[in-house]
Amino acid sequence: MDLSAKSKWILVIFSAAAGFINGFLGGGGGVIIVALLLAVVKLHQKYSQATALLAVLPLTVVSAAVYLFRGNVDWIPTLWTTLGVVAGGVVGALLLSKLKGNVVKIIFALVLIAGGIKMFF
Repeated sequence: MDLSAKSKWILVIFSAAAGFINGFLGGGGGVIIVALLLAVVKLHQKYSQATALLAVLPLTVVSAAVYLFRGNVDWIPTLWTTLGVVAGGVVGALLLSKLKGNVVKIIFALVLIAGGIKMFF
């Protein structure tokens, strides 16, 4: 896929914002990247979500290292949460490959709305 220079800069700038949000809040940067890939690159929903996961991986490692070296990690919840996240990630990735793009888009939107409502209250 060939991107224009403008598209590349938009991706870099908004991805930097996603990185900031992910590092600052501990998550959420992937949502911005998904929206960015849908709007700027015109990727399909499934590809946007898969690409965002891969893009967030190094960001997550770097952010986690910063928190780790500053002593801000509680290891017992980390262990149990990691077990759940890995299992859920495998199931989610397998399910993503089986669902149609529009279904994935609706589920994605519903999860974002539910998360927003939960955070508000």
